[in-house]
Amino acid sequence: MKIGINATYLNDRPTGTGVFAKEITLALLQIHKELIFYSPVADHDIPSASLCRVPAAMKGSSRMANNLLRVFYLNTVFPLLCKKQGVEVLYCPLTEFPFVPIVPAVVHIHDLHPIYYPYEFGLGSERFRFSLKIVNAAAKRVVVSSDFVKGELLRTTHIGENKIDVVPLAYSSALFRPMPAEMRRDFFDRYRLKENYILFVASLFPYKNLKTLVDAFLQIKGRIPHSLVVVGRKDISPEPLSTDNRIIYMDYVPAEDLPFFYSYADVFVNPSLSEGFGIASLEAMACGTPVIASNRGSLPEVVGEAGILFEPLDSDHLGRLIMKVITNKGLLKELACKGLEHVKKFSWGKTAEGILASCEKALGKSRAS
Repeated sequence: MKIGINATYLNDRPTGTGVFAKEITLALLQIHKELIFYSPVADHDIPSASLCRVPAAMKGSSRMANNLLRVFYLNTVFPLLCKKQGVEVLYCPLTEFPFVPIVPAVVHIHDLHPIYYPYEFGLGSERFRFSLKIVNAAAKRVVVSSDFVKGELLRTTHIGENKIDVVPLAYSSALFRPMPAEMRRDFFDRYRLKENYILFVASLFPYKNLKTLVDAFLQIKGRIPHSLVVVGRKDISPEPLSTDNRIIYMDYVPAEDLPFFYSYADVFVNPSLSEGFGIASLEAMACGTPVIASNRGSLPEVVGEAGILFEPLDSDHLGRLIMKVITNKGLLKELACKGLEHVKKFSWGKTAEGILASCEKALGKSRAS
């Protein structure tokens, strides 16, 4: 079975679903060699025999022209290219797929954010709504990352339950692990950070709810020496950001430096109003960092009992929880140990097995065959 992976949306600085597309491709290659990765950007980690370059003019999602070209390409040239190269099933890591696929398609729906927060996605919201309307007819299988998203699809669409496969995501265990104490000083010098900080990692969409964390931090900052370090794209935020001198915005950080940000933080906070999965919480746990997370969306599934959950609109409660964690060394150690144990349940290998099984179902096969 030859699998095609539609990564035509990738750009030179992948985040979110871009990182996911690469991670899942590498994991799939460990268990299934017949694979073609369609991408507009070069990637030295993907074997050249498995990489097929598509026009660079349609990479990324920030420019309308790129998006329109990609929609045209996916519905004209791309299906024919897949057929010509012997692709038997097309896996789409994002909700972008040929409207009338020539080969069976498996579409991954990570969340319904473009529907719930349309003002944050612009015209992309309308495209997503259209895709949801036709995905039942265009795709053989639909993959979701959590039971929460499955429930949302069953509640808001006509996709049948027997067509949906729940496949939890994971994190890069090779990258995210506790960083050595001896590298701490160099890291703080390079990024001009002070020793104690609270960490937030996410692009600054309003639904990521940085505001609640900022409000909580401003309430407690007079009692602690900490800074609040915010790692994520600032240009996405439609509102002015706090200019408090103890809130540090890092914008884009190279992936190889993220484990240092997690490892040396006293606590990681994920206050999101809605998550389809929430990989950042696993990354923090894998680095031995205590996690405080919202009780919304899929985060209770992902964090489990290894972190502390809170109501994401209650900044007073969040402030108290942060104080409780960073001032209690016993609790810090307990949460760190729980997190390191909890993340062992997740791996890209398991995710790849689930996606491969979904592709086989799309062809009417089973793993035993």
